[in-house]
Amino acid sequence: MSVSEILNIALPVLITSVIIPLIVAAGRGISAYFKEKVHNENLQRYFDMANDAVTTAVAEVMQTFVLTLKKNGEWTEESAKEALRLAKLKAQEIMGVAALQALPEIVGDVEIWLTSKIEAATLAQKSNLIV
Repeated sequence: MSVSEILNIALPVLITSVIIPLIVAAGRGISAYFKEKVHNENLQRYFDMANDAVTTAVAEVMQTFVLTLKKNGEWTEESAKEALRLAKLKAQEIMGVAALQALPEIVGDVEIWLTSKIEAATLAQKSNLIV
């Protein structure tokens, strides 16, 4: 048997049993990598949107609600609760449905995260007003 005859017999078997499965496996691996990368990038984008929404909501509520009540001497514990409620609603409105739906996967309990972020943003906003 000559080398060319051996290659004619072995090459189709090698291609179908080794090379094609390797190409398919590599394609699946590459596809999974890009799907995960896109998924992580989307989650990061939604997280960034949510953070920006909280900061914006706190600034707006502070400007339109809190400062007015404090200036008029009407600031109470109840108005503080109302300011938190308004900031949560405004933040959710600004971030939109897609970010809200992604948040549980990113932060876990959205209500706890929102409250904490609003409190932190409020503290930062107060620091900016004092300086």
